[in-house]
Amino acid sequence: MKITKIDHIHVFVPWQDSYKEAMISWRGSSGTTPEEEDSYVIVKVHTDEGIVGIGEGVRSVQESERQGQKFIGMNPMEIDIFNLGRPWAHAMADIVGKALGVPVYRLFGNGKHRDKVPVDFWSPYLSPKETAVHAEEGAKRGFILHKIKARPWDAVEQVKLMTAAGGPDYGIRIDPNMRFDTPMATVRIDDQIAEYTNVECFEDPCDKTRPDWWALLREKCRTPIALHSSDPKLILEHLRHGGVDIVNVGGTANRAIRAAAMAEAGGCPVWIQMEGHCYDIQAAYCAHLGAAIPNASLPYGMRPFIREASITKEGYGFQVKDSHMPVPEEPGLGITLDDEICEKYRIG
Repeated sequence: MKITKIDHIHVFVPWQDSYKEAMISWRGSSGTTPEEEDSYVIVKVHTDEGIVGIGEGVRSVQESERQGQKFIGMNPMEIDIFNLGRPWAHAMADIVGKALGVPVYRLFGNGKHRDKVPVDFWSPYLSPKETAVHAEEGAKRGFILHKIKARPWDAVEQVKLMTAAGGPDYGIRIDPNMRFDTPMATVRIDDQIAEYTNVECFEDPCDKTRPDWWALLREKCRTPIALHSSDPKLILEHLRHGGVDIVNVGGTANRAIRAAAMAEAGGCPVWIQMEGHCYDIQAAYCAHLGAAIPNASLPYGMRPFIREASITKEGYGFQVKDSHMPVPEEPGLGITLDDEICEKYRIG
């Protein structure tokens, strides 16, 4: 089998109405736009045996074409597909799975640990009142956990208003991107939300190169502490210091598997987050990966369901029921690209 050509289609599927203004503001704070930051190039990798693999990944057709050129003439069966990044990991796994007649999760070699994977709802950093509106929406849509971007000056108010909007059992995952700054500030926030048992964790509350700080946090805080890293050495350092309860893993498939194994050795569950603002292809790939990782039991960060359309004929991105997405069972990724939808939302 040889790769003969690669199609590159730059697609931007806008956010649903309740997210449009929030994402314009969120991306604007970094000097970009949703169309720049949240669009992806869809690739269709063709082979001489008629098998086509699909992937989503980079944000530039020129960059996608540059990366893809090296694969022309190669045999996907001979490529180290689990050390590839997006979109090539998706497309090559799709081809290999189809060629072998097995779903992608079988390729990872760890068996199948779940038929469906948990997913979270999400908000960018917003005012507490705006975040509460999203929480009400998430709860109505059947989600049980909501990840938020948080800042120290209003994180407590976010928790209060989200709980009032979503209900006392509506879970909250707090991600300050290390902006709680110090253990003292984090402990203070933890004290102020002590009555809210629906807070799942603080993800990267402060400098994660200081595992000694995190050990102090784990001793002083009621709220569990989550580390966002796929570096086994860093995970090991935090485990040695006793400063982590949960790990958020991503990167290539091999990195995620190795990081999850390290976390499992330390008794920590994980969630998978490769690209939260993804389309259906990345979501399906993550579902296959999560099915094969024993301790990937916490809600994943993949959210095609807050776009206005699905890019697959099966509508995979919207197949969320009771806060879970199914693991596809057909060979390869188990999803079919909707070419008409991709053309409708094509840009550039």
